[in-house]
Amino acid sequence: MRSGATSEEVTRRRSIRIGVRVAWGHWRGLIAHAFIAHSMTHFITHGLTRTGTVRAGGLRGGPARQGSGAFTAPGTRVGMSAGTTGRAGVIPAAGGHSRTPPTIAVPQRRDRRPWAAAALILLLVLAAAGPLAAEARDGGAGGFALDLQLESLLRDGLDARGLSTRVGWSAGGVSVEVRADRIALPEPVGVVTAVRAVCDDLRLGQETVRCDAARIWGDAGDLQLQGAPVRLHWGRRSGVIEVAGDWPGWFGAHGDFRVRLDPERGPQLRTALADLDLAALAASPRIPVELPVQIAQGRADLALDWQPDGHSQARLQVQELAFSDAFGLRAGEDLDARLAVSGDAGGWEIEAALTAGVVFADPWLLDFDDAAVELLADGLRVDGAGGRWRARTLQLAMGTAASLQGEALAFAPEEGLDGAFTADIEALGAVYETLLSPLLVGTALGELDTAGRLRAEFALQGSEPRQARVEWSELVAEDRRGRFGIAGAVGALDWSAQRPGDPGWIGLQRAHLYGLPFEAFAARVRMLPLGVELLEPTEVPILDGGLRVGALRLEQTDNGPDLRFQGGIRAINLEPLTAVLGWPRFSGRIAGVIPRVRLEQGDLNVDGRLLMQVFDGEVVLRDVYIHDLFGYAPELGLSTQIERLDLELVTRAFDFGRIQGRLSGHVDDLVMVDWTPVHMNLELMTPREAPGRRRISQRAVENITELGGGLQAAASSIFLRVFENFSYRRLGFRCELRGQVCTASGVADRPDGGFVLVQGGGLPQIQVIGYNRRVDWPELIDRLANIQAGDGPVMQ
Repeated sequence: MRSGATSEEVTRRRSIRIGVRVAWGHWRGLIAHAFIAHSMTHFITHGLTRTGTVRAGGLRGGPARQGSGAFTAPGTRVGMSAGTTGRAGVIPAAGGHSRTPPTIAVPQRRDRRPWAAAALILLLVLAAAGPLAAEARDGGAGGFALDLQLESLLRDGLDARGLSTRVGWSAGGVSVEVRADRIALPEPVGVVTAVRAVCDDLRLGQETVRCDAARIWGDAGDLQLQGAPVRLHWGRRSGVIEVAGDWPGWFGAHGDFRVRLDPERGPQLRTALADLDLAALAASPRIPVELPVQIAQGRADLALDWQPDGHSQARLQVQELAFSDAFGLRAGEDLDARLAVSGDAGGWEIEAALTAGVVFADPWLLDFDDAAVELLADGLRVDGAGGRWRARTLQLAMGTAASLQGEALAFAPEEGLDGAFTADIEALGAVYETLLSPLLVGTALGELDTAGRLRAEFALQGSEPRQARVEWSELVAEDRRGRFGIAGAVGALDWSAQRPGDPGWIGLQRAHLYGLPFEAFAARVRMLPLGVELLEPTEVPILDGGLRVGALRLEQTDNGPDLRFQGGIRAINLEPLTAVLGWPRFSGRIAGVIPRVRLEQGDLNVDGRLLMQVFDGEVVLRDVYIHDLFGYAPELGLSTQIERLDLELVTRAFDFGRIQGRLSGHVDDLVMVDWTPVHMNLELMTPREAPGRRRISQRAVENITELGGGLQAAASSIFLRVFENFSYRRLGFRCELRGQVCTASGVADRPDGGFVLVQGGGLPQIQVIGYNRRVDWPELIDRLANIQAGDGPVMQ
């Protein structure tokens, strides 16, 4: 150690321990030996990228043959350390030594780390071989042999042990053999043992040193070299080292490679490989990242031209790739893909495509045989450490069905995505089936048949939308369960996160909701930051009437959607409406005022009352609500007041037989689940006041008797055969429905436990009596359907 060096300085030094043995064949060897030391010092000094320490000890010579000169220089040391300047190394004369080694100042240079360290061994060998070969060309006879032994070499991630080099010269040329017991290189290379490199045709020139037929051996565990042929080239002045050769067959691939180590420009790698086994590559511990899936098969072709500070490019072609994860949530089969990357630190261009095969990534199933997916990026700059990236433009296409373009993009994990985007959807059906439907399973929009075109322009800041404009045309969306649908929809809307958007419009050719038809209409609307509002009153035609919308505002709140609606129903004739809905045809009208409608968390509540003028009477609907409106089992609730329906019109509409008179009553707390009644309190009676004419036909009596099952008509069979019509005093029916059981009663109870449904009056007198108070509701509805479908029973 040089005087004054601290223990900390010693710890920081990189060291090389060297032992050299030379057999000389000429007196000029003395000069050559001195030149060797000078060359080593020169190349170590200029070859290292950081300051370090080199120790050379035990230089000993012996006669190669009788008469040769020899000398010994024990203790010769050439030292370098940071911060020492102004003195050059001196090799003492034979028989002398220096206790304090001279030092050489090494300028701090650009850090090339493991490349310079790995090249150091080769530099030492070539530095020694150069002057010896020159001496031989100048007239040396008998040749020479030089053995160079390095106990250890520690430098910038390189840890080499048991290094030795043998340089030989004869009339046939110069040969070099380098061995190492163990070399530890940075990952992913790792530890390589039994390293051996042989060159039998070393060519030495003033400018270059090269070997065109070198062979390399080495054992890195899963990767081995068994005399792999390589070509070596070293520019003595430039310091450039080039290594090239055929790919050694790792991972089933074949091809060639070329590595160039330039002290000024850094390393450069070129390779062209074919039939790379991706399953074997993915299973290798050399992969620096842990893959989220296991690759079962696949092959690839790779062409790479890479340099860290210059223009680089790579092309990858993948065939028949198959992969899956442990849970089966991500899988691919028969995938074909391509990737092209080119650029430098100023920006990269990327072209990627999936052109064949199938991928499942829960919840999506993507078939690239039907539509290839292509990605183009320009001006991409990536900060690998922080996960940040920027791009001038980005284009993503799904066949001809849809495309997405982005400009001025920037992403940071803690900040999100910024950029301006344009999305064009030419085939909404394909996009819905592939991308949207899996996300909407279980919702009202999860089962649709769709078509149409859509264009959207939007801007993101921090991954949050800031503004957008959407236009659509020829839009079709039909629920496969028949609950709702629209067709021929068109429109354009403007939206901003900070303020209400510019006025827009929507329109459609037709629509329906649970069978209720809507005709063509258009409306002026405006988007709000969290909703939409109607700008002017609009009427939606429904058959010969319509739905008047005076005000409409839908806004998202912390508690869910908030719907504000005011309007009414302009008189709709019931006869065409009942025909469309598949009900028995009857006349009348429905109209009403709807002061307010609320939509809260999927529940629709209607304030106000709807008036139905039907059968020359009135039906008032109140307390209307629909729970889970677009769910699989929507629940409808309401109460109804029925006033003075004309029974003759009712029985004529339902083809029940003729009944004259009036009917009033109510339906309280009606609950229908999936449009089937499960709860209600029903009462229908002839009013006591204003009795009017009350007559019932024989057929109506027969149908009431058949409808009740356990009912019976108390009248003389002769009268039933003779008379077509009978007078009655009252008729009525009560039902408390719970689930599927109706607890029935009539206009009066009897001492024998029965109940009267039709109470006779006048002569001949007839009564319809029931005894079964617990009636199966579905069976009762089936009997009513059978009566309407047939001619009814015939009493004998």
